[in-house]
Amino acid sequence: MKILVSIAGFDPTSGAGITKDTEVFSSLGSHGLGIPTSIVIQGPSGVKSLHGIPLELFKRMLQSIEDEGIKVGGLKTGVLANEEYIEIIVSVMKEKDWQIPIVVDPVLKAKNGYPLLTEKGIESLKKFLIPLCTMITPNIEEAERLSGIKIVNERDIREAAMRLKEMGARTVIIKGGHLEGDPVDIFYDGSAFVEKRKIRLDRVVHGTGCMFSASVLFFLTCGFRPVEAFFEAEAIVEVLIKEAYKVKEDGYMYSSLSRRLGVLARKFEVINTLREIKERLERLNPVDLIPEVQMNICYALPDAKGIEDVCAFPGRISKHGGKILIKAEPEFGSSSHVARSLIAFMKLYPQVRSCMNLKYSPELLENAKKNGLRVMYFDRKIEPEEIKIKEGKSLDFMIEEVLRKSDLIPDIIYDTGDLGKEPMLRLFARDPFELLEKMEKVLR
Repeated sequence: MKILVSIAGFDPTSGAGITKDTEVFSSLGSHGLGIPTSIVIQGPSGVKSLHGIPLELFKRMLQSIEDEGIKVGGLKTGVLANEEYIEIIVSVMKEKDWQIPIVVDPVLKAKNGYPLLTEKGIESLKKFLIPLCTMITPNIEEAERLSGIKIVNERDIREAAMRLKEMGARTVIIKGGHLEGDPVDIFYDGSAFVEKRKIRLDRVVHGTGCMFSASVLFFLTCGFRPVEAFFEAEAIVEVLIKEAYKVKEDGYMYSSLSRRLGVLARKFEVINTLREIKERLERLNPVDLIPEVQMNICYALPDAKGIEDVCAFPGRISKHGGKILIKAEPEFGSSSHVARSLIAFMKLYPQVRSCMNLKYSPELLENAKKNGLRVMYFDRKIEPEEIKIKEGKSLDFMIEEVLRKSDLIPDIIYDTGDLGKEPMLRLFARDPFELLEKMEKVLR
């Protein structure tokens, strides 16, 4: 397990700084240590103030890594506040003679212009810290201030990169998002320039610099060549910007790698569960339960809001030659009616995440009751005309009406049909395994 250290500010909204860096480290597979130089009072509307950590406490936190015998695999810096913190960091780095990747994200000021490094701190950064770094990752404004070159085009970016390389940085990445037009980020290692051109998105996302530099550090510690670490980090941040979200109506947007990976992991678990259910269903072969409109089984994410958050079998489940026929592997967004029923159910009972539709018959209904399933009826004839004519609203209305009148969570909601509507049993459960157990109670 690689141990990566972030020395930066603490953002109480976890959009940037040590909390964001350590989140990225752990999401990618390392363990992150966060040592704050300061507490930065900020949020979606920007930075309000900066409060330095007492220097003696800062020294003790750095020293604790050595005292515990923790082997550091990589280090990155962010908000450094002033020259005193930089001097302490440089002193420790030289004393320990760390032969590890060191990424400097030279945060000079916030998006709203609030200064995050003093003038003396900037000079100390240039003189002492840049010469020790494996990579420096400034944006346009930071590259201008550190190199002394006014940047208005890509040629200027290259000149600034060469100047930063001359100052001692082994490799340089200048992020070009602050120039007009579609952004281009430029990598320079002293021998060649490499570009990453992107399409500008109309959004301002908090913490992108932290996410980028933390990602770069991770890949450097994995042995990636600097240019390859550059491209890997670019790919991660590009996705995170596209998936950014708001924590309030206005202000900067936020993004989270752990949130994204958490969603992907839950989707993987849902899909794998339905694949296992597919095999069990084929062995059970419940052809007598398949209605005229065919069957489907759905499994939703815990926080599902729409059918895109519900996994099911494309093309539904039919029968052929006395056997059930499952036409394709499970996919998210592949069910409409059954998924809508489940989403409506989850609005009141979010723990109920699985649903299937079954053929209606009095015998099957009696089996369900006899075996202890809670059964609720809905009369489609009482459905208001304004609901009937709206696509997708009938199922919402049915589920909501039934649940509103019940103090218990039903296992089955059924109806006996209406003009153009086939009678149907709808079976609900916490997960597909419980769903099949209930299905077997309907069969016998």
